[in-house]
Amino acid sequence: MENDDKIKILSNELLKGAKMLSNHCPKCGYPLFEKDGEIYCPICKRFKNNEEGKKNIEDKKHKKYKDNAQMPDLENILVEKINYLSFKLKEEEEVGRIKEIAEAIYMLVKVLKKIK
Repeated sequence: MENDDKIKILSNELLKGAKMLSNHCPKCGYPLFEKDGEIYCPICKRFKNNEEGKKNIEDKKHKKYKDNAQMPDLENILVEKINYLSFKLKEEEEVGRIKEIAEAIYMLVKVLKKIK
Protein backbone atom coordinates (compact mmCIF):
# COMPACT_ATOMS: atom_id res chain seq x y z
CA MET A 1 0.00 0.00 0.00
CA GLU A 2 1.45 3.40 -1.02
CA ASN A 3 1.67 6.45 1.25
CA ASP A 4 -1.07 8.24 -0.73
CA ASP A 5 -3.44 5.35 -0.04
CA LYS A 6 -2.59 5.43 3.66
CA ILE A 7 -3.15 9.20 3.79
CA LYS A 8 -6.57 8.74 2.20
CA ILE A 9 -7.45 6.10 4.79
CA LEU A 10 -6.36 8.37 7.67
CA SER A 11 -8.18 11.37 6.20
CA ASN A 12 -11.36 9.36 5.70
CA GLU A 13 -11.29 8.30 9.34
CA LEU A 14 -11.16 11.96 10.39
CA LEU A 15 -14.02 12.79 8.03
CA LYS A 16 -16.06 9.93 9.54
CA GLY A 17 -15.70 11.56 12.95
CA ALA A 18 -12.91 9.43 14.38
CA LYS A 19 -10.42 11.12 16.66
CA MET A 20 -6.71 10.79 15.91
CA LEU A 21 -4.80 9.89 19.06
CA SER A 22 -1.25 10.75 20.00
CA ASN A 23 -0.49 7.04 20.41
CA HIS A 24 0.82 5.05 17.46
CA CYS A 25 0.24 1.51 16.24
CA PRO A 26 3.06 -0.78 17.40
CA LYS A 27 2.85 -2.71 14.12
CA CYS A 28 2.83 -0.02 11.39
CA GLY A 29 3.69 3.18 13.31
CA TYR A 30 0.68 5.17 12.07
CA PRO A 31 -1.55 7.03 14.57
CA LEU A 32 -4.25 5.14 16.41
CA PHE A 33 -7.82 6.42 16.14
CA GLU A 34 -10.81 6.30 18.45
CA LYS A 35 -14.46 6.16 17.47
CA ASP A 36 -17.47 4.91 19.41
CA GLY A 37 -15.22 3.85 22.26
CA GLU A 38 -13.05 1.66 20.04
CA ILE A 39 -9.33 2.34 19.66
CA TYR A 40 -7.94 1.05 16.39
CA CYS A 41 -5.38 1.39 13.62
CA PRO A 42 -7.12 2.09 10.29
CA ILE A 43 -4.03 1.01 8.32
CA CYS A 44 -3.55 -2.53 9.61
CA LYS A 45 -7.09 -2.95 10.99
CA ARG A 46 -5.89 -3.79 14.50
CA PHE A 47 -8.29 -3.08 17.34
CA LYS A 48 -7.29 -2.35 20.90
CA ASN A 49 -10.40 -3.17 22.88
CA ASN A 50 -8.96 -3.53 26.37
CA GLU A 51 -10.04 -1.04 28.99
CA GLU A 52 -6.48 -0.61 30.26
CA GLY A 53 -5.38 0.84 26.92
CA LYS A 54 -8.28 3.30 26.93
CA LYS A 55 -7.52 4.27 30.53
CA ASN A 56 -3.84 4.96 29.74
CA ILE A 57 -4.80 7.20 26.82
CA GLU A 58 -7.38 9.07 28.92
CA ASP A 59 -4.85 9.54 31.74
CA LYS A 60 -2.35 11.07 29.30
CA LYS A 61 -5.03 13.43 27.92
CA HIS A 62 -6.03 14.61 31.39
CA LYS A 63 -2.44 15.26 32.41
CA LYS A 64 -1.76 17.36 29.31
CA TYR A 65 -5.08 19.28 29.14
CA LYS A 66 -7.20 20.10 32.15
CA ASP A 67 -10.25 20.87 30.04
CA ASN A 68 -11.25 20.96 26.38
CA ALA A 69 -10.86 24.74 26.25
CA GLN A 70 -7.09 24.31 26.47
CA MET A 71 -6.88 21.69 23.70
CA PRO A 72 -5.46 23.04 20.43
CA ASP A 73 -7.44 22.33 17.31
CA LEU A 74 -6.20 19.80 14.75
CA GLU A 75 -5.51 22.43 12.09
CA ASN A 76 -3.12 24.34 14.38
CA ILE A 77 -1.38 21.13 15.43
CA LEU A 78 -0.81 20.14 11.81
CA VAL A 79 0.57 23.57 10.91
CA GLU A 80 2.92 23.49 13.92
CA LYS A 81 4.20 20.04 12.95
CA ILE A 82 4.70 21.09 9.33
CA ASN A 83 6.71 24.11 10.49
CA TYR A 84 8.76 22.00 12.89
CA LEU A 85 9.55 19.43 10.21
CA SER A 86 10.42 22.18 7.72
CA PHE A 87 13.15 23.43 10.04
CA LYS A 88 14.38 19.86 10.55
CA LEU A 89 14.45 19.33 6.79
CA LYS A 90 16.53 22.47 6.27
CA GLU A 91 19.16 21.23 8.75
CA GLU A 92 19.23 17.58 7.65
CA GLU A 93 22.02 16.29 5.44
CA GLU A 94 21.38 12.52 5.42
CA VAL A 95 19.42 11.49 2.32
CA GLY A 96 17.37 8.85 4.13
CA ARG A 97 16.26 11.29 6.81
CA ILE A 98 15.52 13.97 4.19
CA LYS A 99 13.19 11.52 2.42
CA GLU A 100 11.55 10.51 5.71
CA ILE A 101 10.94 14.12 6.78
CA ALA A 102 9.67 15.10 3.31
CA GLU A 103 7.20 12.21 3.33
CA ALA A 104 5.95 13.24 6.77
CA ILE A 105 5.48 16.85 5.61
CA TYR A 106 3.66 15.63 2.50
CA MET A 107 1.30 13.50 4.59
CA LEU A 108 0.59 16.34 7.03
CA VAL A 109 -0.10 18.82 4.20
CA LYS A 110 -2.53 16.38 2.56
CA VAL A 111 -4.39 15.84 5.84
CA LEU A 112 -4.46 19.60 6.43
CA LYS A 113 -5.99 20.16 2.97
CA LYS A 114 -8.61 17.46 3.66
CA ILE A 115 -9.82 19.05 6.89
CA LYS A 116 -10.02 22.61 5.51
